[in-house]
Amino acid sequence: MITVLFGGSRPEGNTAHLTKAAIAGYDYEWIDLTQYQLNPVRDVRHDNKVIESYNDDYKEIIDKVLASETIIIASPVYWYSLSASVKAFFDHWSETLMDPNYKNFKEEMAKKDFRLIIVGGDFPKVKGKPCITQVKYSLEFIGATLSGYIIGTAEKPGDIEKDVYALKRAQEWQQTLGQK
Repeated sequence: MITVLFGGSRPEGNTAHLTKAAIAGYDYEWIDLTQYQLNPVRDVRHDNKVIESYNDDYKEIIDKVLASETIIIASPVYWYSLSASVKAFFDHWSETLMDPNYKNFKEEMAKKDFRLIIVGGDFPKVKGKPCITQVKYSLEFIGATLSGYIIGTAEKPGDIEKDVYALKRAQEWQQTLGQK
């Protein structure tokens, strides 16, 4: 199963369009992170405490991610970074690492096929590179790897249609999704 973690503010915007082009023909679950409540992270690493409950929607999301084989993180590039909703999801991994109910979190996440799609308007093929590095480092920390990424260039609604390279890469993904 493919799960898309979508972090855009426009459900039918350029990031969504490019992502849907990459997963066309596949069964998938689309999780619009902006529609979920993700509270600030509780850092208990140095307090000899564990986390066993969540006061937001994170558990629902992470359980779906753990049940998936492929996870596509899809985010516009906002101020040269991933969207706040995607970052908030990553930040919650700190809680999961301290939750005895997820004692195999790293091992399970390491088995996943992680992909990244980012779209921006201000030279994203250069200025979006820190987003890719951020995701790579986050995944490496939990023993996972980034299998691939697509960077789209688009500013106004519909501009992604002009980025033939990104659309071609999306088409190529259709041949490799689910092959990890």
